Amino acid sequence: MTKSKWFLLFLLTAGLPAAAQQPVIGVVDSNAIKTLFFAGLRDKLTENYPKAAESFTKILMLDPDHAPAYYELAGLYYRQNKLPEAEMAIKKATALNADNLWYWRLTSELYKRKSDMDALVLVFNQMIRLDPENDSFYFDRSNALMLAGKTEEALTSYNEIERKFGSSEALVQARQRAGGAEQKVVSKEVVDQLLAKETTDIKGLLGTSTTLIEKGQYADALPLLKKAKEIDAADFEIDLELADVYKGLKNNAEAHASLRSAFNNPLMPADQKAKIIMMLFAGAKNPQRINDAAELAQLAVKSHPNDPDLLSLYGSILVQQEKLTEALDQLLSVLKLTDDRFKVWEQVLNIQIHQSSFKDAIKTADQALSIFPNQGVLYFYLAVAQEGEQLNKEALKTIQSALQLDGENAVYMEYYGDLLFLTGDQSGAVVQWKKAKAAGSTSDKLNRKINEKKYIK
Repeated sequence: MTKSKWFLLFLLTAGLPAAAQQPVIGVVDSNAIKTLFFAGLRDKLTENYPKAAESFTKILMLDPDHAPAYYELAGLYYRQNKLPEAEMAIKKATALNADNLWYWRLTSELYKRKSDMDALVLVFNQMIRLDPENDSFYFDRSNALMLAGKTEEALTSYNEIERKFGSSEALVQARQRAGGAEQKVVSKEVVDQLLAKETTDIKGLLGTSTTLIEKGQYADALPLLKKAKEIDAADFEIDLELADVYKGLKNNAEAHASLRSAFNNPLMPADQKAKIIMMLFAGAKNPQRINDAAELAQLAVKSHPNDPDLLSLYGSILVQQEKLTEALDQLLSVLKLTDDRFKVWEQVLNIQIHQSSFKDAIKTADQALSIFPNQGVLYFYLAVAQEGEQLNKEALKTIQSALQLDGENAVYMEYYGDLLFLTGDQSGAVVQWKKAKAAGSTSDKLNRKINEKKYIK
């Protein structure tokens, strides 16, 4: 385990008793934090999670009460399916800032993944406190109470929804599910009667199977869903229920087959498909999960070829799989549909530069800057592409534009030094490299540049 990881674990578990004795962070430290945070975000966008985590951990060494760094670390760990680490980090973030809704949103996703319904109820209480007019938080809390087996509390929560927001079809259905769960346990005899009975009541079969699934009776729910599938093979909701059942029965192959069937259905909403893909993609450390996510994303974009969210998501998955040419095609398709996705512009530039397509990267950066003229990182990418085309003097002017927007960025300072050296100003280059080090950059390569007074590629 690295020293930085040991330090993070200490921060997360020790309660920081010495925090009050720390000196006030000076200007240099503030600059270093800003530089490290930018570097962490940049690495996160390119899915380089270990490097991003290193930057955010360094921030915590400078400022142990930096809630955004804990939040970013929690998100990185969650994406890598490191749930204990994610939970420790997000607990620190919410303890430091309990009024940030995004912190609680991530906490809710974590407890959903862990199936910790009791903890999830408490999280939704916080989300309701911060956004009391969002009815979805009330429904989510009620559903969590149901899944925790607290039916009476769930019904009370549904009553609160009606008082505050009025009645709705969704509320009526939720109450019916809660009432059914409260009134009876679905026995094997009831299941056998439904199977023996001639019926076309898909809603009834689905309702009973949902109750069984909520109680963990997956084996009993399976024949009901198979019967529903025989009645209407094109109903994607049946496929989704089957996927849940097979997952509960530890039959991952059949679960994925059911998801494929649902995703092939154009009637399944695009946003619903995106949520499922993102849940799989969050476990990016598992090759099988990432492959499953890629397959479902491919099916989704076939059904919804003009949905920028799905195209962007598929592109990000392909980047994770290192299928950069295919990823580039997907991401460029997004930009043809909408030009307001800053992350997509960055991903496209990263790929083009990685593939040494510098002329294309110059065009892309120019287009992006026409939409986001105040983003220093776009000037940085443009300068890198210009250098790739051996346009060093133009690159020198471009990186100066980046520094005008973010003059304390150590990455820009170091690159400015590189370009000064390449254009013949050796002494000016060393000055910039030293500034970059003072601003928080600590790489071995930078130290070599300073010590050897020369550019190192």
